[in-house]
Amino acid sequence: MIEQLHFLRPLWLFAVPAIAGVWWLLRSRQNPEQPFGNLVAPHLRSALTIQHNTRTRVSALDSFALALLLLALAAAGPAWRQQVAPWFEETAPLVIAMEVTDSMRSNDLTPSRLERARFKALDLVAARTGARTALIAYAGSAHIVVPPTTDGAILAGFLESLDPAIMPRDGTNSAAALPLALGLLGENAQIGTLLFIGDGFDSADIPALASFTADPAAPAVAALIMGTDAGGVALLPDGKPVLGPGGGALQTAIDGDLLARVSRETGLTVVRSEPGDGDIRRLLRLVESNLLQADDPDAEWHDEGWLLLWPALLLVLYGFRRGWVLR
Repeated sequence: MIEQLHFLRPLWLFAVPAIAGVWWLLRSRQNPEQPFGNLVAPHLRSALTIQHNTRTRVSALDSFALALLLLALAAAGPAWRQQVAPWFEETAPLVIAMEVTDSMRSNDLTPSRLERARFKALDLVAARTGARTALIAYAGSAHIVVPPTTDGAILAGFLESLDPAIMPRDGTNSAAALPLALGLLGENAQIGTLLFIGDGFDSADIPALASFTADPAAPAVAALIMGTDAGGVALLPDGKPVLGPGGGALQTAIDGDLLARVSRETGLTVVRSEPGDGDIRRLLRLVESNLLQADDPDAEWHDEGWLLLWPALLLVLYGFRRGWVLR
C-alpha cells in the first residue's frame, strides 16, 4: 500500500506548508509573555504573567489548524488501490495446485486437511463465478486434473475424487506443478495466479520456486496452508494411522520457520487457513490485484480522501468546547 500511495490532485499539497506557516504565526502571537520581551527578567516575567503556560496547552487554533491540514490532504486525493470493474474481475485466470499426500489426511482440521482443502477450493471457485480455473494434483509428481474451465460443477467432481492412494509417487514435489501451471495459463500467464493448497513445502523446492517467481512472465504465486502448528494424526480410510519413514506415526506438524523462509526467499504469499472466509477473501484480493497490475494499467485509482474527513470533523467539533476562544 505504501509503495502505491500517491495523490490524484497533488496541487492541493501546496496548502499544507501555507496552513502550517499561518498556524505558527498565530500561535506565536498567543504567547502572553511576548510583549515584555527582554525588558523584564525571565523569573519575574513568569511570575507576573497570567496563564503563562498557554503555549504548552492545546488550543482551539491547534484543533482547527490540524483539521485544515487533514482537509488539504483529503482534497489532494490520496490513493493506493485501483477500482476493479465486476466484468474485469471475472477474467482473472487461476490454477489451483492441490497437495494430495498422506500428511493431508491429518485430523487436526476436521474432518481432515484434505477435506477442508476441498471446501476452501470450492468456496474460492464459487466466489469467482464465470472465471477460468484449472486444477493440478501433486505429491511426488504433478498431474493436470482439469484444464481451465468456468464450470464449477466439473471442478467439484474432480476435487471429490482426489485421494493420496491414486498418486503414483510419494513425496511433496511442489516444483513439479510449476511448468504445468505455466502451460495451462499459456499467453495469459502473467495475469494469472498459481495457488498451492497444502500443508507446506519441501526445502528442496525453494530454489525452483524462487526462480519461477522472479520471472516477469510467470503468474503470481500464493499458498493456502492447511493445518495447525501442532499437527494431528493422519488416518487411513480404515481408521489406522499413517506410518512415517521410521515406522511411527507420521509427523504432520506445520513447520512455521520453513514457511517464513519460503515467503522470504521466493516472494510467495503465504496465507494460513482460517475457520471463516477471511483467507478466501484475502486470496481473491490477491488474484484481482495481480490482474490489475499486469493487464489493466489504465484502471482508475480509488480516491481515499474521504477517510480523512471524519477525523477532521471531530477536530472541528472539539474546537467548539466550552472555554475555548478562536480569534
